[in-house]
Amino acid sequence: MLITSGVLPVAVIAQSTPKQPTPETPSSDDAPTAQPSMAYWREISLWPEDSPVLQAGIQALAHEAWALTHPSMLVYRPALPSSRAAVLVFPGGGYKGLGIGPKSALGLYGSDVCKWLTDAGITCVLVKYRVPNTGCNWNPETKRHESPAIPMALQDAQRAMSLVRYNAEAWSIDPNRIGVMGFSAGGHLAVLSSTAYGARAYEPVDGADRMRLRPDFAIPVYPGHMTMAHKNLRPSDSLAARALNTDIVVSAAVPPTLLIHAKDDPIDPVEYSEVYETALRDAGANVTLIRYETGGHAFGVRRQGTGSDRWTHDALRWLDALGLRP
Repeated sequence: MLITSGVLPVAVIAQSTPKQPTPETPSSDDAPTAQPSMAYWREISLWPEDSPVLQAGIQALAHEAWALTHPSMLVYRPALPSSRAAVLVFPGGGYKGLGIGPKSALGLYGSDVCKWLTDAGITCVLVKYRVPNTGCNWNPETKRHESPAIPMALQDAQRAMSLVRYNAEAWSIDPNRIGVMGFSAGGHLAVLSSTAYGARAYEPVDGADRMRLRPDFAIPVYPGHMTMAHKNLRPSDSLAARALNTDIVVSAAVPPTLLIHAKDDPIDPVEYSEVYETALRDAGANVTLIRYETGGHAFGVRRQGTGSDRWTHDALRWLDALGLRP
């Protein structure tokens, strides 16, 4: 049984190579204390057990008491009619844990955000990437932002994209209609996925890693870790510290991107999305930023009587404009 930081235990399906999918359900021993809004179709391990990538991660996280060492993805399938589009969803959690527990604004196991997408005819793939400290994160002891020696979260995001494209035909997905969506730290991971696709962050493992990595669209929602303040430039309100994080390299080839942010976000300020929008626009990329007057942080898909309640409707209109809906 897998124990994850901030996430309820979920059984991981052992799978050494990508295979034809078969319906799976969790065992009664893994039943959550809160009911998800919909059941996922299957949980698939991202890495073969003997993969050097997985084993290196296990070793790197060995000292962490609540580490998620065996990443996986939960596949939620839409009812017909399907658009044959798919979205990989990266939860938030500051690269410390995954925010998909019973109180998550994404729903238990991400089921609420995936129900919204599947109701729109889109396959949703909830990616349970490795944590903690597998991306840019805050060290409360040193009081500094730190980047890991092994970018495990990005490795997992890229591997998930490879597996979804590898299985696209079997899962009734168009391999040219696969995007990424992320929230907070997961939004940052969606940004990295849509800018760092030119180089794989790990040595290829099997045939799935011959698939291309570039998402076809991206929806970062209140992304974090976006400025040079996350490389410890001080003061944090200086022009240098507020510049785009140099880990994020933009070009006109970045896929169409929709940025979602609330102006009153106290954790990841709206300037994080604004600086990214400016960089993408200057590079000639297709980008849209929607700012809501109210909503705060971590609103997910939960309605709270604020301006950000409209974001799911606005995102579907944006997807419609790209021709990604049935």
